[in-house]
Amino acid sequence: MPTVTLLSPADHRRVPWKNGGGVTTELAVEPTSGPTSGPNSDGRFLWRVSIADVVEPGPFSAFPGYDRLIAVVEGDGMRLSVDGAPPVERRRLDPAFAFPGEATVWCEPTAGPIRDVNLMLDRASATGTLTLLAGPAGQDAGGDVVLVHALAGTVTVTPDGGDALPVPEGHSLLLRDGTARVEVPEGAEGVYAEVRRR
Repeated sequence: MPTVTLLSPADHRRVPWKNGGGVTTELAVEPTSGPTSGPNSDGRFLWRVSIADVVEPGPFSAFPGYDRLIAVVEGDGMRLSVDGAPPVERRRLDPAFAFPGEATVWCEPTAGPIRDVNLMLDRASATGTLTLLAGPAGQDAGGDVVLVHALAGTVTVTPDGGDALPVPEGHSLLLRDGTARVEVPEGAEGVYAEVRRR
């Protein structure tokens, strides 16, 4: 049976970047085994969805063994240089950009600070997608895990065979082992991550 968990902003966790350059807000994370922080932690996780503010140019932290997807949700946009390749530009609400976590990445906001959303996946154990929706829009989402986050306005999530659940702005919904319809009304914006175990 599918399980549904509603997460408020109070459930989200702020953690420092690995390289010390800023702070990330973890919307949800699933450890591979044991805690992801503390004295008995290896720091690894199966997947993580987070939101970060980038206020100035700088490097991304390295996450060897992970696949990353990133998209701009506030601000103008950013340019990403990955392993010395020509920069890739992403504007607000453009499709997510995928790159390996161990890559050397330089990020430069194109016109002032931005906010981005990240999906990280342990490459050996999971695959996934990151999808942004600007209303009016609706899509079906499914997987071993689906994480829906309301960026602006209220997003509605209807699990298969269940009732419609409102997800207010800044809140998230975590669905395990099921499918759902994600509806974003006019003027609202949302993002959802789909994770599938290998």
